Amino acid sequence: MSVCRKAIRWMYMLDLALALSVTAFLGILEFNVGPHHQIGFFCNDPKISFKFTGDTISMGLLIACSISLPVIVMGVVEYICHAADSYVLNCNGSSTRTRQIGSWYGHYGIGLAALTLVCDIMKVLIGEPRPHFLDTCKPQEAVNCTDEYFTSYTCTNTEYSDWYIKDSSKSFPSGHSALSVYTSIFIVWYLQNRLPNRTLFLKPWLQCLAGMWAVVCSMTRVGDHRHHWWDVLAGNVVGLLFALFIVVVSCRHFRLKRAANVTAATHTFNESLENGQIVNFDKPCKHSVKKLLNPAIVDASEGREMKDIATWKE
Repeated sequence: MSVCRKAIRWMYMLDLALALSVTAFLGILEFNVGPHHQIGFFCNDPKISFKFTGDTISMGLLIACSISLPVIVMGVVEYICHAADSYVLNCNGSSTRTRQIGSWYGHYGIGLAALTLVCDIMKVLIGEPRPHFLDTCKPQEAVNCTDEYFTSYTCTNTEYSDWYIKDSSKSFPSGHSALSVYTSIFIVWYLQNRLPNRTLFLKPWLQCLAGMWAVVCSMTRVGDHRHHWWDVLAGNVVGLLFALFIVVVSCRHFRLKRAANVTAATHTFNESLENGQIVNFDKPCKHSVKKLLNPAIVDASEGREMKDIATWKE
């Protein structure tokens, strides 16, 4: 038992170390700590000559909605639409609502962190000047140029912080689009499988609202001239792939494990009947260790059952 506890403790410590390392790596990428990879540009490119007007959907709002919306939706649906005894997984124990919601949200959170990490890595390795690059950076080399292509430049804008200056060359892919699509698909899929069809329009209406979150976030990135349309498309594809993996593989379509246990129990019951055995599923699932190790120890009730079986066969 002590060995098992130590193994579990080490597993938790490993998970904590991995979570901290991923968080630190995300901080390094997101806050531009480290060498900055400059992307070349044409000084008269009209696609990067727009004015910087800010964000309709800010980064703070995006993060807040990505973290809070799924757990709020799952909490409301599970506590209102499903009884407490519907979470019994097997004969040895049960899973409460909180544990089940926590399990699904844990998978969602892991996918959210992985998606953010992948998008940040792509922005650093691939990158692309944003539509407002010239206005935000004001490269010194672009003054009085005609049609030159610059691979190295010096930003002269002092109105914005260093973060905005470096971020002006990280257009591909759109992180807003990826995160919003990921969150929307997760919620839509959850509602489809866990929200009962008691009304005709409630479920489609809620799913439509969840989908509109992805549409608004994606469209405003183009309207605010923060991303090119292909950046938004790439972010949508990446968010879609991550969401499909989480809801299909990790969350298993939000189906409780009890169905699988009931099927296994039914299969065992049928096999027992075919072999001429009688199985009593009402008894506790855990057997005495002494009985398992010493077959000579048999309860009186079990002896009567064996006699009844022998008489029935004769």
